[in-house]
Amino acid sequence: MIKLITLDLDDTLWDAGPVLARAEDVQYAWISAHAPRVAARYSVQELQAYRRAMAQADPALRHDFTALRRAALARLLEEHGYDPHLAPEGVDTFVRARSEVTLFPEVDEVLRGLARDYRLVGLTNGNTDLARAGVAHYFEFSLAPSDTGTSKPDPKMFEAALTRAGVPAEAAVHVGDEPYYDIEGAHRATVAAVWVNRTGRSWPAEHRPPHQEINNLRLLPDALERIQQARRQ
Repeated sequence: MIKLITLDLDDTLWDAGPVLARAEDVQYAWISAHAPRVAARYSVQELQAYRRAMAQADPALRHDFTALRRAALARLLEEHGYDPHLAPEGVDTFVRARSEVTLFPEVDEVLRGLARDYRLVGLTNGNTDLARAGVAHYFEFSLAPSDTGTSKPDPKMFEAALTRAGVPAEAAVHVGDEPYYDIEGAHRATVAAVWVNRTGRSWPAEHRPPHQEINNLRLLPDALERIQQARRQ
């Protein structure tokens, strides 16, 4: 019997692209106001490349994107003659803006219904604050790379959620939009997976297919029932 549902957040519960773009602009505005020499040297895209290079050079920062942002901004502030201790303030502007999301139309209703029948856990590679996003009350807890030291598709991230919830893999289902990070990751952890394919993408042949595919979360309860029926056969 399914007891636990782990849910991806970005592009599963809301459209992440506009949110992330706005958050980058908000942080860049903070940099322009508080460290104009940094803004004069780096564009938003160049700051992104700077962080990617920093993550490659320091494996400890590869999975914790908030820590990576803080470390990168602190270094840039210091290099340009500013107080590096301002970095947390600058990154907090990003996290706040990144957590101001617009849920897909069905999400609130579906989560409310699911929370009556299942335990819900967030499982994200991002750094959204669920309280700010307005959905924290549906979730027992949420795990991000900053909590686990790794990220999807590493099965250790899924296993960390199972261990904390005290639920075996066969009693859990993961729901997400990414074939590699979500569905392949769930397979590696021997957790059943539901692919949320909102845009009608073709399944990439190099990955193991999901147990169920849906195009919006209203179809999730029926998908969960099909998974349980298949297990009873």
